[in-house]
Amino acid sequence: MPDPKDNHYFSQHPTSAQRMRKLFESVRSHSMSLQTSSGVFSPDAIDKGTRVLIENMIIPDPQENMKLLEIGAGYGPLTIWLHKEYNLRHHSISGNPPLPHIYASEVNDRAVWLLNRNLLANNCKDVTVLKGDFRDHIDELKTQGITFEAIFTNPPLKTGHEVMLELFQGAMDLLSPTGYIQYVHLKKLGAPGFLQKLQDLQPDWYFYILKKKAGFQVILISPIEREFDEEDYGGYF
Repeated sequence: MPDPKDNHYFSQHPTSAQRMRKLFESVRSHSMSLQTSSGVFSPDAIDKGTRVLIENMIIPDPQENMKLLEIGAGYGPLTIWLHKEYNLRHHSISGNPPLPHIYASEVNDRAVWLLNRNLLANNCKDVTVLKGDFRDHIDELKTQGITFEAIFTNPPLKTGHEVMLELFQGAMDLLSPTGYIQYVHLKKLGAPGFLQKLQDLQPDWYFYILKKKAGFQVILISPIEREFDEEDYGGYF
């Protein structure tokens, strides 16, 4: 039997004792109720990296049949925030802008169980949960012709750059022609070096450091050039 001490938040089948918690969090104008547990990433609060990412995300203007993806959704705060924000726009803006279909990928079985509970608790519909290693879903998504207008992630830094590059390559392959990836990376855990590896992987793409806060960098990468200034951060394309 695996030693519970060897469990990580990116372990697919955590074996540590389950200790449930209840969080009430507020971030960027939305509140959410979240169940968490031992054996998942940041069970005591939304982690700083995810919070910095949510606070500075640029999200696409609503459009018909738009799909969004979060890689490494954990127990769900970013996915739930996206759903709440688009739902607010749908009900408060003239013409009722369409709602996107959101996909949430998560490898940790316990986090997936919590994610599904939290989606229900926060009345989040039209969310597809991709259980297991995201890399195992890439070919199926391609076969189905699914592409994403935006992909968001607080990537699993402790898995190492090799695994992260595989995740990002898969994400790049699933972008729509006008899509982009936005992620957060802790500088002291190799943000500049990993960004250079992404630039080497896609030398014709465009790379933007949108925000530096609390040691984190919020980065947007895109196959097309984009124009925005600091007022756009935390807004819409």
